[in-house]
Amino acid sequence: MKSVKIAVTGGPSGGKTTLIEALKKEFGSQVKVVPEAASILYKGGFPRVKNYAGYFHAQKAIYATQLEIELLTTDTNPESLIVCDRGSLDSLAYWPDTEEHFFRIFNTSREKELARYSWLLHLDTAHENDYDTTNAVRTENFHEALMLNEKIKKSWEGHPQRFVIGAASDFITKMGKSTNIIRGILNGKSYDEIQTTVS
Repeated sequence: MKSVKIAVTGGPSGGKTTLIEALKKEFGSQVKVVPEAASILYKGGFPRVKNYAGYFHAQKAIYATQLEIELLTTDTNPESLIVCDRGSLDSLAYWPDTEEHFFRIFNTSREKELARYSWLLHLDTAHENDYDTTNAVRTENFHEALMLNEKIKKSWEGHPQRFVIGAASDFITKMGKSTNIIRGILNGKSYDEIQTTVS
């Protein structure tokens, strides 16, 4: 198959990391993962400053890093399904200014950003009792995570092949639905065909 990209996104503690690790074990070389740019930068020492300048420069760095890793992974794995741990429009949810300002700064548009990804999978933030606080990079409390989850969902509005997996109390079911989506894509199924298996 020709290289196809899916962005796996969602709110904090949505299960992205768990899902992506499961996909690597389940599908092996059929999928290639683009790691989360924010984690790479913050773990590497990029300053985390919670004011306008901090968010502005951090998201500029994250956006640029995201795109370059995606290009590298796609160029070196032309026959794989490219699974991106977050996508370019996630930066919009963290942007400290207006949506118009975001697209102007990056000289892009919503249409161009949506078109980068053939598919989109959004994993909602877990319920409060299941909210994971062990991730050292994560700084949001549960209520902040819920707001971010909605901002991220709004950032990706308009994608024609988006799946949203809710915060199911049964985490195994949530992961099972997500894995079935990836399996369907690998098997060449249409959006409508896959949707019937996860709804």
